[in-house]
Amino acid sequence: MMSHLLFLLFAIIHRGCHPIFDEKGELMKTEQKIALRQLEEKIRLFSSAVNGTSLATDDFVLSNTHISTDTFNLLLPTSAQIKDPQKVKTTIEHLQSQKQSFSTWVDHRLLHPDWTDLLKEYQLEEVERNTIMMLEQTEDMDPFTPSSLTIKEVLDEQTLLDYKNIFIELFKESPEAIALDNYFQRFSLEAIHSRARMFVGYADHKPVTTGLLLEATDSYGIYDVITRAEHRGKGLGSDMFHYLLTQTENKQKCVLLQASADGKNIYQRAGFQPIGEMVVFE
Repeated sequence: MMSHLLFLLFAIIHRGCHPIFDEKGELMKTEQKIALRQLEEKIRLFSSAVNGTSLATDDFVLSNTHISTDTFNLLLPTSAQIKDPQKVKTTIEHLQSQKQSFSTWVDHRLLHPDWTDLLKEYQLEEVERNTIMMLEQTEDMDPFTPSSLTIKEVLDEQTLLDYKNIFIELFKESPEAIALDNYFQRFSLEAIHSRARMFVGYADHKPVTTGLLLEATDSYGIYDVITRAEHRGKGLGSDMFHYLLTQTENKQKCVLLQASADGKNIYQRAGFQPIGEMVVFE
């Protein structure tokens, strides 16, 4: 659910040393491996923020918060052809037996029948696709010009509460909203602060938008650019997005994000180029 949200790092396994092949048996390109590695790091980090666990095998990485949220419990395939199908099945069956909601995010290049058939076996269906986009560097980024938006970094309980409330509003009164409230009650800013920065934008002293900047090993990632429904269409989300781009310390690092069909053109105008597609199963 809401795959563009999201998003974890303890005991990172650096897969850049190992070749990753797509579903045609061809080597994945460097930028594709960077995108996959960043997502691995993100899901680990945000699982560790609530004392969750991570599991890495030759076939997948799993983040398990031990809270029934399909926003933060993620199964991420890292190879097209499954080497140990029984391990994958055991992992899925364990999650289902524990009634743990989870999502499976598959880079479209890894959508080999090994995965599509297995996911179908467990009634996991495709729910959305998002475009993976990359900006090569932020050296030439224009400075942020304040508008009606005042942006604060999440450094205390009040700004974290404001961030949480905007985030959860996307899910209204669904079971996922309840699970996310539980997640944020356990959330530790200290666990993520060296690698991720969360921000809230305020208009007329009221929290209206959020954004998250992740610093991964060899890239930055932009996540959770969310604007409250009644404040959309005013450019506030765009202001937050531009602000996040100005916050990168290493201007030579690339920036990655996942874009819905509606947002793709906005990001292309900012210089981002599509490099792939992420397919979400639930």
